[in-house]
Amino acid sequence: MSHTSVLPPERLDVISAVQYGTKGYPHDAWTRLRREAPVCWMEPPSYKPFWAITKHADIVEISKQPDKFRSAGRFILFPDLGGGQSAQEMAENPPLRMLVNQDPPEHRDFRGLVAKWFTPRSVGRLEPRLEEITHEIFDELVGEGECDFVNAIAARQPLRMITEILGIPREKEDFVLRITNENFGIEDSEFAREGESREERLAFIGEAFAFLGEILESRRREPREDLATVLAQATLRGEAVPQFELFSLLFLIMVAGHDTTRNAISSGLLALLEHPDEFQKLRRNPSLVDRAADEIVRWTTPVNHFVRTASEDYQLRGQTIRKGDSTALFYASANRDEEVFEDPFSFRIDRSPNPHLGFGIGEHFCLGSHLARMDLRVFFRQLVDRVESIELAGPVELLHASFVGGPKRMPIRYRIRPRG
Repeated sequence: MSHTSVLPPERLDVISAVQYGTKGYPHDAWTRLRREAPVCWMEPPSYKPFWAITKHADIVEISKQPDKFRSAGRFILFPDLGGGQSAQEMAENPPLRMLVNQDPPEHRDFRGLVAKWFTPRSVGRLEPRLEEITHEIFDELVGEGECDFVNAIAARQPLRMITEILGIPREKEDFVLRITNENFGIEDSEFAREGESREERLAFIGEAFAFLGEILESRRREPREDLATVLAQATLRGEAVPQFELFSLLFLIMVAGHDTTRNAISSGLLALLEHPDEFQKLRRNPSLVDRAADEIVRWTTPVNHFVRTASEDYQLRGQTIRKGDSTALFYASANRDEEVFEDPFSFRIDRSPNPHLGFGIGEHFCLGSHLARMDLRVFFRQLVDRVESIELAGPVELLHASFVGGPKRMPIRYRIRPRG
């Protein structure tokens, strides 16, 4: 009998970074919660208590009521890492004011500044460039060899695309990647900044803001056809956008615009390697890549959770969520909900319909969803065309983090043919 099966539901570990880094997403625990306690009050060590919301329908219900469940304040689950101001206090008083922790009408105002850059039509115009970027990455590896798939391949395609959209020079790619790793890997000792104080742990934000300030100032002097220029010239209701919010928005696009897609690409390849019949199905029929992209997002769910805070008492499945309580929306659990998905623990690249919540839902539906889908389509279409063979060449190492998830190292052995 497993440890998970004997603990009471409220004692299950669904959040510790160690759990995610050593075992991956806690699907056994979520399955029990969906069945026995889909709205479960949890008080894990080092965390402020929260309601774990694990059912698809409940996450949809909460997400579509931003007036009753706020994004501002605590927007992710974070432990007290010790020393100085706690990481939980950081989460409740975040050092950034981004779309993900803004509420209407402010959220709609700031989203409107950049939304037209991420519409299907605008993203579609970028596809030829994305095709070339992806080819260039494979061109560098033509022949037989070994590499870390995450950093040599998966990270590079979405990173290069988003930096070009923003107008960030290619020579700054590694800087952007480092800042992104420190942001999303703050619970992982490999990426986290050392230090006891809030300022020491979050010093990468100041470093990023200084860099972004230079980019914005250069666009004010010399406008270009990029998103940085749009933001440099942006106004809200006829006034300049406050600098802190402007930098936060640009920071969010810079890091979130590629990290989650990197994780989807890495975890997507791992899923294909672990399900060789599905891999062969995609090789035989590359036109399935559209459905495959959505199944990869469902299966991997790179953004695992967000937190919403109740602004009033609310009844859900017989439980009373009190005003001020935190609700943790576990999208990865919702994407295995037996009431929504047929055979949810099967990876099927031709799954249809596929109403996954990998991009969220409601007011905060992922701004970059169309770009992420295109990244995945282009990447895996070229993968099955150009990669003659590919296999794991060592153990996969997972990121120690509960907010976003995926491999941080994935050694592979490959044989890649030239383009054309």
